[in-house]
Amino acid sequence: DPSETHVLCPLAGDDPFVYLLFSLGYSVSAIDLVPEAVEELRKTFKCSSKEDWSMEESSNTVIWKHSSGRATFIVGDALQKRPELVGKFDAVYDKDSFGALPKNLRDGFCSRIAEYTKKGGIIYLECKLKENHEEVIDVGPPFSLKGENLMEDTSYGANFEYLEELGTVYPLSWPGMNQTGHVMRRK
Repeated sequence: DPSETHVLCPLAGDDPFVYLLFSLGYSVSAIDLVPEAVEELRKTFKCSSKEDWSMEESSNTVIWKHSSGRATFIVGDALQKRPELVGKFDAVYDKDSFGALPKNLRDGFCSRIAEYTKKGGIIYLECKLKENHEEVIDVGPPFSLKGENLMEDTSYGANFEYLEELGTVYPLSWPGMNQTGHVMRRK
């Protein structure tokens, strides 16, 4: 039963994949600091009316909950500790979130994602890889990333096992840049 599978979508913005997961029966949660991004994400739920959403506010956070019980959108800091999310997620869908973060924020972000992901949970992560990777590794966002960068101890390496590099997952219109996919499992 997909509704028993909880997927976290950090910094999702208005990514249509969140709605696709929901429409396939999965339970989804997204966290984004930008209220307008979460509002656009709610609009992607074409099957829903405004009445299908309830809002709660607490601790500098706004939480939108869908009446189905399968979608929760949090407007707030993704690095903030949220005890109610610890060990909740079977999977994480990260489309370019990690790749937008400067190195000084990655450790905190990855630690938080590890807290929220169940043991054995899977991360599917997409990021950019620039053709001149070694020359521009510290230039971004978006930052150029390879599997070895994802698995540094100050990134996902401390809490996740690298399973597979998927290579280019789809073409980009930006010259010299590829969209790559990576799969990791929570230790």
